[in-house]
Amino acid sequence: MLNKVLIITHGLFGIELKKSAEMIMGEQENVEALGLIPGQSVDELHAQALEIVKKNEADGFHTVVMVDLMGGSPSNVALMTCLKEVDCDVLVGVNMPMLIAAISGLTFQEDSELAESAFAEGQNGMWLINHAEKKHAQA
Repeated sequence: MLNKVLIITHGLFGIELKKSAEMIMGEQENVEALGLIPGQSVDELHAQALEIVKKNEADGFHTVVMVDLMGGSPSNVALMTCLKEVDCDVLVGVNMPMLIAAISGLTFQEDSELAESAFAEGQNGMWLINHAEKKHAQA
């Protein structure tokens, strides 16, 4: 089963991350983003996420849910949705390399294969570059 991506974050982070990825990859109809905004209830966010994931499933798609922070309301919503209600994967720590990898694999990677490769790219896309690294690179 092919995949769709749902990003759930605090505030507008995920919505803007999607827009940034679209600057690189073009418009993405198979990626949706939700943000928990001040004054919004977790129940409302959960209802929105569940509606998207259930629609994806009804349309024959597996959903990979990407969240910003483990233990936050967006991750709690994702875990409640994916572990108790609908079969989907949750990736914690969404970043641009992770999202780009997922977008790149949407047309050929099935089920959890997409989540696994996106997770690996998310990790590989993080670097610590400090003064010692700069000196080493110049040598």
